[in-house]
Amino acid sequence: MTALSTESATRAETTAPARGGRPVAMVLAELELSQPLSPLQPPAATAQPARLLVRLHGHPLGIMDLSLPESGLEPSALAAMVWARLSGPIISHLSSDGRADAVGIPPQGFGSTPAACSWRASLPAGAAPAAALIVNTCGGERLYRTLVAATAQDYPNFELVVVDNRPASPAVRNLLSERFAGQPRLRYVAEERPGLGRARNAGLHSTSADVVAFTDDDVLLDGSWLSWLVAGFGMADRVACVTGLILPLELETPAQLLFEEFVGWSKRLEPKLWDSDGNRFDHPLYPYTVGIFGSGASAAFRREVLLELGGFDNQLGIGTPACGGEDLDIYTRLVLNGHRLAYQPAAMLWHAHPRDMHRLERQTRLYGAGLGAMLTKHLVHSGRTRRELLRRLPAGLAYALGPRSPKNARKPQGYPRRLTLFELAGMAYGPIGYVRSRL
Repeated sequence: MTALSTESATRAETTAPARGGRPVAMVLAELELSQPLSPLQPPAATAQPARLLVRLHGHPLGIMDLSLPESGLEPSALAAMVWARLSGPIISHLSSDGRADAVGIPPQGFGSTPAACSWRASLPAGAAPAAALIVNTCGGERLYRTLVAATAQDYPNFELVVVDNRPASPAVRNLLSERFAGQPRLRYVAEERPGLGRARNAGLHSTSADVVAFTDDDVLLDGSWLSWLVAGFGMADRVACVTGLILPLELETPAQLLFEEFVGWSKRLEPKLWDSDGNRFDHPLYPYTVGIFGSGASAAFRREVLLELGGFDNQLGIGTPACGGEDLDIYTRLVLNGHRLAYQPAAMLWHAHPRDMHRLERQTRLYGAGLGAMLTKHLVHSGRTRRELLRRLPAGLAYALGPRSPKNARKPQGYPRRLTLFELAGMAYGPIGYVRSRL
């Protein structure tokens, strides 16, 4: 049994809302079924629920909530519990590897990754196209952890570009010179104009790599995150963007659990394609939709396609009056222009969710504002999308506001009405923010 990272001891004990709304302790852990199993122990000598990410050969097969007794779970008990819940995905994965003999999880695990199951098998003719891993930052204590994981990626042909969107402060430059001196892959780029759209474009224009992958400074990257994003372009033709699975880095507060249950991105564990043809999402505003394609914190693009579309919109993104929406906008434009988006859950990272309710409320408002700003842009600047959006807007409003809509029906019991109001207030502000951003 392995924890989610080497920092497991500092974030193993978490809180989760019980059915009555009271938080209880939770353990976050990861189980890789290719390796020998070991006991799963609670960090304190008390019975606790646990949330377990189960992987096989790096691929996520399931996320299980289970009860962890005071004495922990021995390998045999853990194997039986996982097999009882996930035998279907395990057998399916092993069958694709050419193994159809599994009747349980062996104590020694299922063994090393077959060549056909590796990300390398999805690269064109075995080649590894040049990639740029672009980290956008305004500085802060979490950047160091992100860069450590970024420099340790197993992809063989990449450069690491750190885009400083607050270069007036020497903090980022000092960190790179003091802690990452001599890293041949690493480059520093300054973007003085605030805004995440501008920062992403600065990284885009600073490289000639075939693939550009973007992330933020509040995440921990899995060692094969970049590799699986690049491999995702081989899922089908016309794939211009690949997004990945985003898991919680910690769930230590009620605010983080609310974020994960409603806003969190770890809802789908199977690869997926989206386009304007047969791979559509059943949503009244598709493709002008939030959340389904993934997040800009875990996305890779074919650089030439991104340049053809003019890159990200400089008037959108955190740091502008629009407050966000630059990733929603580029995903929408890709689909409208005949490209495909692919989702590859094996490309995993862990995100630092807001720790307190004040930050969660602010983040919820920003998400709403970004969506409102993006929709306003498409209403204002394109007759084609204007007609489409106006036609679909009544159904879209019902989806956003209706208490029994799929969006709102999945909110957990006790979800604060205040958060819904912050989201709606952000959506109402979005058009104003977009206009202000363009002035």
